[in-house]
Amino acid sequence: MNRDLSTTTIHNASWAGRTALVVYIGVLVYASLYPFVGWRAPEAFSLLVWPKYSGAFDVALNVIAYLPLGAMLAARGRRHLGRIRPDRAALRRIAAMTIGFAFGFSLAMELLQALLPPRVSSPLDLLANTLGAAIGTTAMLVTPGRALLARAERWRHLHFAAERETDWGLLLLALWLFAQLNPAIPFFEAGNFLNPLSPGERPDPYDLRILLPQAIGIALNVAGFALFASLLFHTQTRSLLNVVLLLAIGLTAKLSMAALMLKAPQLIDWLGPATVIGLGSGLLLFAALAKVGYRWRAFGATLCVFGGGVMAKLTSVYSALGEMLRLFDWPHGHLVNFASLTRWAHETWPLTTVLFLAIVFVRQGAHKMTAGMNAS
Repeated sequence: MNRDLSTTTIHNASWAGRTALVVYIGVLVYASLYPFVGWRAPEAFSLLVWPKYSGAFDVALNVIAYLPLGAMLAARGRRHLGRIRPDRAALRRIAAMTIGFAFGFSLAMELLQALLPPRVSSPLDLLANTLGAAIGTTAMLVTPGRALLARAERWRHLHFAAERETDWGLLLLALWLFAQLNPAIPFFEAGNFLNPLSPGERPDPYDLRILLPQAIGIALNVAGFALFASLLFHTQTRSLLNVVLLLAIGLTAKLSMAALMLKAPQLIDWLGPATVIGLGSGLLLFAALAKVGYRWRAFGATLCVFGGGVMAKLTSVYSALGEMLRLFDWPHGHLVNFASLTRWAHETWPLTTVLFLAIVFVRQGAHKMTAGMNAS
């Protein structure tokens, strides 16, 4: 890898890291203030009153939610120090600024929650959020944490492509994996499963008028995702094996969350004929296109993701959020936030990915044109 490409890769990785931080802060805002309606002046500030009842699950969730925020902020601060070995005073300043930001951000969210009747602000939440950020910050600044971060960066450059767009693609891959955590959304389709207890006749999955368009949509989505994922790996790696591994991780995540959160896993819906045919056909289509060049794989992925998204919209069933929540058996709270956020991620992924792939295609064309002009 030449020096210019290395510098460009580091620059794009920095921007991708900043984008990931901004997106994660947006996720925390969404989770804290959803549904964003019903704003009114508070009758009292519960933030000043210690809660009489507090669940261990809620406290643990708050700690876990703010842990990545502290880790990302600390990693950004550590990166600004450059490659020199920082002294303890510099690390303490980074820790103080990171934890202070997390505390201020959490305090702002708790104060805004006081203006929303469905939400309850709590000093325990503020402490748990700050504790999570402090744990994430410490993990990134202590010697083992810094060594782990350096090892992760080496692993990224060892297994993933050095193209300038790779880090942005990895963000989209993380978004896709996050969307798979909603077990009520079919695999590589849109909408949601039908509630088996809802009145009305369920469609026959073997009816060709239903089976064929669903299978085509799933096949295009699988091929599009596989082509997209293949752009992220080094050319010398086994892209088919890596793609199959990613698909297995996504499907395992869905099945695990279904067993954990749904009233019934509904395996007949997960592994229906359209899903089986679509997965197999999509992998065959990917295998046929996997050997083409980087730029034209991006073009093929664009067409497949766009076409699969359109077919999925036409053949899927969309229920209201309240109806979809009836599929779940989850007593621990935060279900509405989780379901709405993962549904939003699932619905926006095709659009953002098509935009990303189009940019890759155009940039690669411009790069080749520039290289040809320089050679002549």
